[in-house]
Amino acid sequence: RYNLELALHGLRRFPRSTVLVVLTVALGLAACMTTLTLLHVLSADPLPGRSRHLYLAWVDTVLAEPKGSGSADMALNGISYSQGYDRIKLADAQALLAARRGVRQAVVADMVANLASEDGKHVQNQQLILATSADFIPMFGAALRYGRNWTAAEDAAHAPVAVVDTELATKLFGTADAVGGGVRIDDTVFRVVGVIAPYAPQPRFYGLNFGAYSSDGGEGLYLPYAAALDAGLAPPDADACDTAYQAANNGMSGDPRHCSSLNVWVQLDTPRQVADYRGFLQRYVEQQKALAGFRKPAQSRLTGVADWLKRNGVVPDSAHLNVWLAGSVLLLCMLNVVGLLSARVLRRSAEVGIRRALGAPRRAIFLRHVLEAGLACLVGGVLALPLTGLGVWILRQQGSEFSGLVRLDPAMFGALFALALAVGVLVGLLPAWRVSRVEPGLQVKSE
Repeated sequence: RYNLELALHGLRRFPRSTVLVVLTVALGLAACMTTLTLLHVLSADPLPGRSRHLYLAWVDTVLAEPKGSGSADMALNGISYSQGYDRIKLADAQALLAARRGVRQAVVADMVANLASEDGKHVQNQQLILATSADFIPMFGAALRYGRNWTAAEDAAHAPVAVVDTELATKLFGTADAVGGGVRIDDTVFRVVGVIAPYAPQPRFYGLNFGAYSSDGGEGLYLPYAAALDAGLAPPDADACDTAYQAANNGMSGDPRHCSSLNVWVQLDTPRQVADYRGFLQRYVEQQKALAGFRKPAQSRLTGVADWLKRNGVVPDSAHLNVWLAGSVLLLCMLNVVGLLSARVLRRSAEVGIRRALGAPRRAIFLRHVLEAGLACLVGGVLALPLTGLGVWILRQQGSEFSGLVRLDPAMFGALFALALAVGVLVGLLPAWRVSRVEPGLQVKSE
């Protein structure tokens, strides 16, 4: 307590240099925390507690010769490794689901269509739709608000049922509880059996072909994939297609019966389940005799969410670069603060010598000056808070796909003051060590 009182007294004793220290620290902290906040948002776990159990299953059964030089990277799905989204054909997706080797499994494909209420009074153009299977909602943790999810039996029967989110339900039906309503897509009416809360994990790992991040939310309508295909919907693109299909359709792609345009995600809860499923995938692709004439090795892959995001470079390199640049700015500010604090303590040599002569140990002198630096930097952290808020606001105005997601959450709020305290300790170490080495005899004699 005594050292703390002395530290407060020291800050008041040199007000101009104290203000300069606070401002310098605040600017460095604000620059660093703004970029760290952006990186924190972009690299966040999309489904905490769930994502570590989710895996993307892929097998290469496209009836096409590999392109390129024949290297392993060029042989995947007939295209470059970096261009594919690990999608598979419809027959493979159905076979993997029918095998029931995972705790849960779901087909996933994004589609776009114009929607209307059954009476045609309300229309939503170019709405993002997710064609999936019954396990998606419980497996991915979407929160059901009204009604129910569709069943595996309805998947198998190609039943035209649907689940909507509350936002789309309100736009089409005027109420969030839209159970029983009809959503028209061309000539097909899908009956709403359930309503979920808006669902938009960030990053949107299960549909990277439509972008990793979205400030406007995710899909509003969820359909059984078989019923969606029956209604004439199809994914807008594919990783690769059978050679015969592309030749007959002038190079067009998207039909999941002949093109790899569907993702299959599985839930595996234990390492043993992961190993067993990986073996099952490899055995499955080795049994595809039709591939023999296309000079393609039997290839399969099972990828966890974290590895999937890393492999696709979801967090842009610019976000990491900005953190390094802002960290350099903070380091430069810290060096300037060390210089300011060193100048302050040198002016106190006589005072410190007298305290030492009166019996103050070096440890007390050292602690007092570290506390003084820490207090100054904590005040700088308080000032950095609104400056960081300003930086976050500027980021939100940039208009990128993720700019609207950037915000200072409680975790980053705590990190700001933890960083301020760490900076205070670091910048105070050298000045405190120097002043604690003052010899009391020489100082008293000079006085």
